[in-house]
Amino acid sequence: MKKIKLLCFDLDDTLWLSSPVIQQAEQVFYNYLSDMTPELTKRFSPESLRAHRAEYLSRHPELEHQISQWRTASLTEALTLSGYQGQSANLARQAFAVFFEARQQITLFPHCEDIIGGLSEDYMLISLTNGNADLGRQAVGKYFSANYQAEHVKAAKPSPELFLKALEIADCRADEAIHIGDHVIDDISGAKALGLLAIQACLKPDSPLPHALADDHFHDWRDLPGKIQRLTSR
Repeated sequence: MKKIKLLCFDLDDTLWLSSPVIQQAEQVFYNYLSDMTPELTKRFSPESLRAHRAEYLSRHPELEHQISQWRTASLTEALTLSGYQGQSANLARQAFAVFFEARQQITLFPHCEDIIGGLSEDYMLISLTNGNADLGRQAVGKYFSANYQAEHVKAAKPSPELFLKALEIADCRADEAIHIGDHVIDDISGAKALGLLAIQACLKPDSPLPHALADDHFHDWRDLPGKIQRLTSR
């Protein structure tokens, strides 16, 4: 029987559906900018502000895995272009705080919290995300021993740094860990490249088909404990 000590979890589209969270946060963010920095929203629509953010990254690729810093820096530049000059950095930080708070307003997939709570009794749980969701702000976060973002290690999945950090914290080998996530490349391929087992979360209406590299997959959170048990019994 395989001894599993650690379960690593992706967040967006694994614990909750990401797109409505981001869409709502972007709307709250832009509404705030409309109220507080009207010259910016005269110059930038939501679409052109996103385009500016992408163009800013093309000029500052070192921020690729520093999502929060990238968003704040690009907004600072957009505010400066809109005439806010010396106020730009402070206004950008305030606006980012509004976005960040809205970005944490998530709704877990059905049964997720109950299953996570049960799994935490038998395994160490660590979250690994390329985004900037803060699991520490969620009630389900109490079941996790650690939460890491790409920003913390300056590298995003499928690069090994996040996975290696989790293995280090759990003091276990790769073959003593299972990673659970939705993304075929970032989660499944990234985990398998290091020797972790991987279970693919197929929870969205448009989820990709289960990948051949995945050791298993699930469509309902209630099925996950059985999938984990079968992998530990192989």
